[in-house]
Amino acid sequence: MKLLGKSIAVAVLAASATGAAQASVATQGSSTGSELVFNLVNYTAQNSYVLDLGVTIADFVANPNQTFAFNLNDANFTSFASAYSVGDNVTWGVSGSYETVQQLSDLDIFGFYTTSVSSNPAVFDANTADINNTQGVWKNDLVQPNDTLDDSSFNHSSFATAAADGTSPGTKYTGAIVGNDFNTALPFVAQGAVGSSLFFVREKVNVDDFDTGELASYSNVWKFVMNGNTGALSFASASVPPASVPLPAAVWMFGAGLMAMLRANRRQTLAA
Repeated sequence: MKLLGKSIAVAVLAASATGAAQASVATQGSSTGSELVFNLVNYTAQNSYVLDLGVTIADFVANPNQTFAFNLNDANFTSFASAYSVGDNVTWGVSGSYETVQQLSDLDIFGFYTTSVSSNPAVFDANTADINNTQGVWKNDLVQPNDTLDDSSFNHSSFATAAADGTSPGTKYTGAIVGNDFNTALPFVAQGAVGSSLFFVREKVNVDDFDTGELASYSNVWKFVMNGNTGALSFASASVPPASVPLPAAVWMFGAGLMAMLRANRRQTLAA
């Protein structure tokens, strides 16, 4: 029997969010896998926001039809939102990893989990080596540069800007590295624009040869919208409408005034 013995430990970012977040840092080589990570990249302003959603791969696999909802309003998200302007080139996505296979049952959870603009990408990682390569890029270029607390037991988020030399720890702008396809390590587009809905898929391996890459798709979709200095991220059925964005009070006042004018004009017309 061929088993995949490779195991890479990775400290995954933690963060505060409305939801059942776990106050711990999970590793993709642990028995529960990494926690799901949300990342938001502004290519125009050259900054990024990363959030540990507090949901391990094991949590997700136990019930992939469960729903999640997170309100993003912490200080790091406010920093990202303050630099954001409508029209900026911004993408977002959710991803996670489980890399250790030491027994057959691990194949039920092994793989790279990620959002995708397509529900069924035509091309994906062909084998275990390719999947592990994507997991390594995800760990090295997305998680670690933004992980300022390493193995701390406190969940946290990160806001990163472009450093002058592009290498300063803790300020590394990772958008150009991970981007839509994790620096081409992932052979399909994983991230979408603000306000879009993204499918959720898993790159896994065939249980017969323990090597050939396969793709599994989930029925629920991820949705992300921004409203000023807050954001709303959810995982639910595609039939559920996206979170509503409150209109400014001025819009309602304008609408009320317009209706009053129309009623007045109608009365004058009837009187004539």
